[in-house]
Amino acid sequence: VNENITISSSSEKSCFYAILTLMQLIEEKNNEIQIQNCFVQDFPKFKWRGLHLDVARHFYTVDEVKKFIDLMSIYKFNTFHWHLTDDQGWRIEIKKYPKLTEIGAWRDSTVENHYSTFPRTYEKKKYGGFYTQEQIKEIVNYASSKYITVVPEIEMPGHARAALAAYPEFSCTEKQQGVEGLWGVFDDIFCAKTESINFLQDILSEVIELFPGEYIHIGGDEAPKTRWQKCSKCQEIIKENSLKNEHELQSYFIGQMDVFLSSKGKKIIGWDEILEGGLSPNAAVMSWRGYEGGIEAAKQGHYVIMTPGSHCYFDHYQGRGKDEPLAIGGFTPLEKVYEFNPIPSILNTSEASFILGAQANLWTEYIADFDKLMYMAYPRAIALSQVLWNDKKPTFESFQKILVENHFPFLDKIGVNYSKTILKPKITQKRTNEGIEIKAESQDKTEIKSIIRIKKGIELDTVKFENKLLPPIQISNSKALGAKIEYITKPNKRYDNGDLILVDGQFGSRPWKGNEWIGFDTSVIIIEIELGKKQKINEVEISFLNDVNSWIHLPNTFTVETVGLRKDHGFGKSDFENSEKRSFKELNIKAKRLRFTIYCDEIIPENLPGAGNKPWTFI
Repeated sequence: VNENITISSSSEKSCFYAILTLMQLIEEKNNEIQIQNCFVQDFPKFKWRGLHLDVARHFYTVDEVKKFIDLMSIYKFNTFHWHLTDDQGWRIEIKKYPKLTEIGAWRDSTVENHYSTFPRTYEKKKYGGFYTQEQIKEIVNYASSKYITVVPEIEMPGHARAALAAYPEFSCTEKQQGVEGLWGVFDDIFCAKTESINFLQDILSEVIELFPGEYIHIGGDEAPKTRWQKCSKCQEIIKENSLKNEHELQSYFIGQMDVFLSSKGKKIIGWDEILEGGLSPNAAVMSWRGYEGGIEAAKQGHYVIMTPGSHCYFDHYQGRGKDEPLAIGGFTPLEKVYEFNPIPSILNTSEASFILGAQANLWTEYIADFDKLMYMAYPRAIALSQVLWNDKKPTFESFQKILVENHFPFLDKIGVNYSKTILKPKITQKRTNEGIEIKAESQDKTEIKSIIRIKKGIELDTVKFENKLLPPIQISNSKALGAKIEYITKPNKRYDNGDLILVDGQFGSRPWKGNEWIGFDTSVIIIEIELGKKQKINEVEISFLNDVNSWIHLPNTFTVETVGLRKDHGFGKSDFENSEKRSFKELNIKAKRLRFTIYCDEIIPENLPGAGNKPWTFI
């Protein structure tokens, strides 16, 4: 037995991380503390290891933010991205403009349920809060004591409704509007006129005095250009500066902030939309709409933080069960986070050096309290910490075992309300000659909990498992159950959930989870279904998802035909406006193979979230 522990480090920070590593090696057995004999050589893989917290949609107290930072520190995160302003609230005191917190920090109502729920209802209750500059300093110093840098985000030119509620003169219309109580993207953004630029630079002058880190995040995402297109002052700026369009006007706008912050010794960072219209010379890019923005920025020689929604959005669902708490949508389970690689293989060694690291984002539209915040963050944050710290991390199966045996008891001891989703049996499905098989097994696949086989054509409403942790599964049986699917048009890799998902007898849930749908981002989609043998068909039904806030749109029209014997059935766009489920009845046809051809918009129209981008079609 060796009773000595030796820590060798190159700095106080290194020693701090070594102690954190040591803490994770501690085992408690028979009321005794034990540490196995070992040698650990430990150092981080990435420079930027971050977690983001949105306090604009829902507000968290100073003590809660400190608790959030405490857990970040334990798992060796070193960057706290603090999202302080948005349409639904302004959370930082600015002494030159007191109405930002007197008016902008408070909304009169908050939408209830999910954004996609109709008709919408609102909680008619004043909601809000803000941090004084002294409280900001307190949190920044607290984070610094744990070697965490705080990066503030002041959104511009979009997501500005809270600021414009306080100072409407800095919008294009100059009309008074309230702080927004609905989630989403809104047309009213900061006008690009000189007065607005000066207003924001005044704000940044106070912000930089509170945050000693090198970066200031200026947002830059989801800024509709509708108001700019109709604004005479914005159009005058475009003309005077020989800009081609409103995208270049946004680049001009961001460039003004870049020059200003550079003169103060700071660097700007923004969401990947700041690439549109040309990237400002000193800007770093936070790539959230996939890897593409980060790849483009790295190839241009700009620093990048990877935070793609597919792997790093912790406001997504993490479990399949209907008992999961309400979330915005998507599906980002623990295993998907653990398999995340921030460096795309397409980058060469030189280009890859511009990837500073990655972070996870916690947008809080559907996270109203601290317990739920912890549930959405952990244990996924632990998985991300492994990705960002370890050059050679263990297998996922090994990580799972360590998580359950070591981390979960620790989180229990300190009172963290973490997700236990991985303790539930895992559901898998496969085809059989007669239909499908649904299997429930332990997460490590060592114990089969239940197997249910369903034959096509047999009428069923639900299937029930013996294991009480598993809720019943609703089944809609049909002649297509377990049929072979051929995607003539390939799904997007982010939402390619296999060729059984359309014929497993289960409808995708609302609010949607990314594992229950097939997602496409093309204007024409062709899918064929092989029924196995020629049989009589009276009705064909297909279900689409409509969630414009997530850029998911209904198609314009589609046809169904038998392969070899054409049978077109087209619908006009109006038939899809509020109907996700479509069916063709009284067909009275015989077919062995059916072809679906689906026609979608090429770009999202103006005045809608994601305008100008390609829409998604989910089936």
